[in-house]
Amino acid sequence: AMWYFDQSGLLWYPIFAGAYLGLSAGCLWTTAVFVATAYPEERDKGRWRSIQWSANVGGSAIGAAVALGISWNSKSEGVPHSVYIVFIILQCLSTGFALLVRHPETLRRCDGTALATFDYMSLPDVLKITGGLLVDWRILMLVPCMFAPEMFFPFQASMNAYAFNLRTRVLNSMLNNLIQIPAALFLGWILDNEKLGSRKRRAFIGITFDAVWIVSTYIAQTAWLASWKFDRSVPGPMIDCTDPAYAGAIVIYMLYAAQYGIFQNMVIYVLGTLTNEPRKTAAIGGLFVGILSAGTAVSFGVDATAQPYENENAAYFALSTICWPILYYVVWKCTTDTNYLSEEGVIAPVHVRKELALEGVIEINEAADSEASRREKTSSMTAGAEEA
Repeated sequence: AMWYFDQSGLLWYPIFAGAYLGLSAGCLWTTAVFVATAYPEERDKGRWRSIQWSANVGGSAIGAAVALGISWNSKSEGVPHSVYIVFIILQCLSTGFALLVRHPETLRRCDGTALATFDYMSLPDVLKITGGLLVDWRILMLVPCMFAPEMFFPFQASMNAYAFNLRTRVLNSMLNNLIQIPAALFLGWILDNEKLGSRKRRAFIGITFDAVWIVSTYIAQTAWLASWKFDRSVPGPMIDCTDPAYAGAIVIYMLYAAQYGIFQNMVIYVLGTLTNEPRKTAAIGGLFVGILSAGTAVSFGVDATAQPYENENAAYFALSTICWPILYYVVWKCTTDTNYLSEEGVIAPVHVRKELALEGVIEINEAADSEASRREKTSSMTAGAEEA
């Protein structure tokens, strides 16, 4: 679609393709959130999501590297045809991986246990579960936290296109994705590192890490924008990666870009601490992606009005700052060390049963039942003998 627009200047196909992409991407990302919250054990949810996100942005970094190599010495401000061709080929090849996805019901952990019981769900069942989320105070409190994580992205992309020339924009895109990998993996390590304490405490540490990183970056970017005083009614400075002004700009740009993964991964982790039940995690995934996409759409709309970058930056700074106390509160009130005992249909891993002494309880109960049965039989035999 973008290739077509680049050649023809006609909008009908990009608009149609954008709508279709939105539908398909919604399904893809809902599935990704479902997998990240339903498949891993509770002790691995932070690491699982961080690896999933790293694979995603790693692919984006490879794509950006291809585009960078092709456009490095290009004098044009447009994208070469070869970039479009390479991306089309990569996208076509990637669809084959969908054939490798297994049905959740057939998945088994290393100890041989299934994830849960997967019963057939009718449309009314789906609507009932989704409706239940809409009246769950925990989910309602987290709506701003689901709305905000991607709002900065259209703003950052717009600023990248305005302030830098073509090859520097592509370089920034590659660095944007690369910085997210260590940041996301570090957050995942925090969230699953049992040496740091309980699951609630680790979540508190993760939120604090996010808050310090993102607030500090917004402050730095506010100062950078104030120093440039960009006027969007005139062409941008077209900063090149060889210019002296680039050094400070790229540091702030990369630190700002890192929030893309750590912000939403933190929100997904908190959502994942609320339940392990696959039907609920699927509904939560759909709700999260829907609200997240709504925030992104609003951000695109705001940027389309050519608001001053300082105003957009301030708005997203304020909105993200609101999220930290909300996340702290939900974790404080709702996060427990495990949900395995509280949800019907969810199968606990063997090591969890042992740690919680469940197997010992079962053995004791069986022994108690046997002893009670023996006493009942003995009592009956004694009563019969007395009657005789």
